[in-house]
Amino acid sequence: MINKTFTLPFIGRLAIILIAVSILSACEKTSKEEGLKIGDQGYFEMPGLNVLVFNNSYSEGHQGGVEIIQHGTRVATNGTLTLSPSPGQWQPVPKLGEGFQKIGCSPQQIGLFSRVVDSINNEISMPCSYPDEGRSRKGFNPIIYPDLDLKYNVKVKAEGKSFTITVDMENPIPDEWVGRIGYNFELFPGDLYGKTFFMDDTPGTFPRQANGPTYQNSEDEAEAEPLAKGNKLIVAPESEEFRITIESNNGNLELLDGSLKHNNGWFVVRSLVPAGATKGAIQWKITPNVIPNWKSDPIVHITQVGYHPKQEKVAYIELDKTDKSIQIATLLKLNKSGEYDVVKEQKPELWGQYLRYKYVNFNFSEITEPGMYKVKYGDVTSNIFNISPDVYKRHVWQPTLEYFIPAQMCHMRVNQKYRVWHGACHLDDALMAPLNIAHFDGYNNTAETSTLSPFKPLEHVPGVDVGGWHDAGDYDLRIESQAWTVIALAHTYEEFGITYDETFIDQKNRHVEIHHPDGKPDLLQQVEHGVLTILGGYHQLGRLYRGIIAPSLRQYVHLGDAATHTDNKIFNDPITLAKAAKIDELWYKKVANRYSNTFDPEMNLDQVELYAPELDDRLLFTETDPDRQLLGAASLAIASRVLKFYDEKLSQECLKVAEELWVKNKDVKGARVDGQKLHTLAELILTTNKEEYKSELCALKTAVKDNFDKVGWSLGRISDRIECPEFKQALAEAAASYKPQLDSIMTETPFGSPLEDTEILGFKQYFLNQAWPDLYGTDHLFNVLNYLLGCRPGYTTNSLVSGVGVNSPTVAYGTNRADWSYIPGGTFWNAVNLVSPDYAEDKVWPFMWQEREYIITAPCFYMFSVIAADNLLENM
Repeated sequence: MINKTFTLPFIGRLAIILIAVSILSACEKTSKEEGLKIGDQGYFEMPGLNVLVFNNSYSEGHQGGVEIIQHGTRVATNGTLTLSPSPGQWQPVPKLGEGFQKIGCSPQQIGLFSRVVDSINNEISMPCSYPDEGRSRKGFNPIIYPDLDLKYNVKVKAEGKSFTITVDMENPIPDEWVGRIGYNFELFPGDLYGKTFFMDDTPGTFPRQANGPTYQNSEDEAEAEPLAKGNKLIVAPESEEFRITIESNNGNLELLDGSLKHNNGWFVVRSLVPAGATKGAIQWKITPNVIPNWKSDPIVHITQVGYHPKQEKVAYIELDKTDKSIQIATLLKLNKSGEYDVVKEQKPELWGQYLRYKYVNFNFSEITEPGMYKVKYGDVTSNIFNISPDVYKRHVWQPTLEYFIPAQMCHMRVNQKYRVWHGACHLDDALMAPLNIAHFDGYNNTAETSTLSPFKPLEHVPGVDVGGWHDAGDYDLRIESQAWTVIALAHTYEEFGITYDETFIDQKNRHVEIHHPDGKPDLLQQVEHGVLTILGGYHQLGRLYRGIIAPSLRQYVHLGDAATHTDNKIFNDPITLAKAAKIDELWYKKVANRYSNTFDPEMNLDQVELYAPELDDRLLFTETDPDRQLLGAASLAIASRVLKFYDEKLSQECLKVAEELWVKNKDVKGARVDGQKLHTLAELILTTNKEEYKSELCALKTAVKDNFDKVGWSLGRISDRIECPEFKQALAEAAASYKPQLDSIMTETPFGSPLEDTEILGFKQYFLNQAWPDLYGTDHLFNVLNYLLGCRPGYTTNSLVSGVGVNSPTVAYGTNRADWSYIPGGTFWNAVNLVSPDYAEDKVWPFMWQEREYIITAPCFYMFSVIAADNLLENM
């Protein structure tokens, strides 16, 4: 036998190696795309599809249960058992595992204590139960839970590109609950309006608004008749991006429109739990379409307003985390012919991974020539932006002062030429709240607070029908919101002397006209409006109110003109007032949580007579919390300074009350209140320069370090007025100690700004820089501003301020959200919503308060930050 060796030429061997590498690469790609697997973040994932299983627990906010993120968009949520076809906020929700929902935890802070993640079998499960009595604790969402003991387990198992949901009941549901308990899965409406569906072989279309017919459920509430019933639902079959197939193995599916019962409702897919069922009571198979080899497109995040020539300029380019290569970024400048000239080309610098994204940064800070620019990365181009020394001079902070703050003014009629933003409202403020009531928005008048004022429950409190701003996307007045708004506005005037005048404000006649100058600085008029509500409460109660808010949930969810929120007639029925002492929490829950002006037939005669439809006046709550009392004192102290030459009498009144509040609360002990004492004393020292306040501040020197993150900005302004060496040393040491902590917070994202509390961070950064310029630079302030104007994570590129910038949020959670509209100059309490664990979301949708809800304080701090940045840049 002859042994022969055959040798390939080098080119042939190289070809085989390349083919092998190609095959291995293809196999690797195929293995990654072959199906859903549990990843490092504890959810199922594959390119183009993620399935979250109880990573979030805020079902009232459409953020919980089983969720689907399809091609980078969260399309479905709240997969769990519910007690009604389309539950809303303040309705029963399941308890998730043992200790899963901790009191006070946000969706981002929940601990997954009983959630079972089984990577070997590729399944995740969560034990659940009703009722969750922890959610009905005093002072927070007094939900009425039924007499029901229901335990079940939700298991999700992934197989290929599909996943199955199985619900196992510990025991069969009670007979009286058959036909009422079902498994719900919510589909985001904004992506489905006008698209089609198939239920079995019958087609349909997702309607733009909720339509009848309806039926009355067991709670005598209107429910939508299903859009369709069957065993197999295909959602958006015409869309590669949003097509989902849902199949039920053991019961009918129902497709419902949840927005009929609640304006913020989503489309709901539902299966009822069969009578007698335990194991496998619900069995669904869900198959979302997945585009082969899907990757998220690059997104170029730049400020939607532009940059000052002296400012650092960085485009933050967001990539799919699997992207291996980095392309060339190009800066383009628009010329007069409408064409673009190449100004700079460069490979961006890799920052790394943040959340589920990979970031590269394109720095073009050396470009200072004024003009209109774009950044191009691959086939993606940013919106156009300006480089100009006047970039912050117009159309940036002005909408906040011209539109948003006036539109939020309570007790006034607010006009804008042909438009009426709202009529004169809440002229019947307010009734003293009954005792021991856990209000659905967190307020409570306890027996302890009953001694704080001479007013009896449901007795009218005069003098509080003036001033104040509606707090957020609702119509309540919170004392801390009023105080911080006054602080932000007063500091803006004091620090920069802004005399901008575009608003006519007539307090006597409750009349406001936008874009009608009246010869008075708008900032001072708004400071006046804020202190009127703070002083009004104090003069009646001898202390500050906690809040003024609607008495019933039906009123609270009011969407429309603020003037129709109440009847503006003071309620003073003697029979009802005589019986007010009999009001208890049970009565309040039964009446205030109802969606109609009817009473529960189980209530006794006295309780029925206590409820009257004309009792719509807002309730006033009091409290003993010294922290908020002292915050109010701080706001009045600075208001006194800026109002001195505007209204001397009002200025003196502000100072008098500020000092009285200090005396009443200064002896309260506690770490939290010590921080507010430092802030209040700083304002009193700046206003009066009294030695007694300086001595009291010096005595608090040991509290400086622990509270510097909250009040350091304020203490830096009075350091030159304090002669106490121990205090000065403590302040200097605290400033140095806080610097690395702050840097760590600010640099945890590619944008140099954290996801939360961004507006007030910019405000504080300015004052830290002014007090310690060698320690605290200006970069943090500019990064916060850039963040608010568009440099932040997620698939949308708009700024976070309505009506500001080339692309801004023109659909937002404001008082006009039912019209899918916006209020210029408004921004949000939560700049970007984090869907745990790693998904940044900013839906174009006006009904999620954790995304795009206006609050009165945030735009004021934003306005300060813009003016501060412009001032700093001008003086560089």
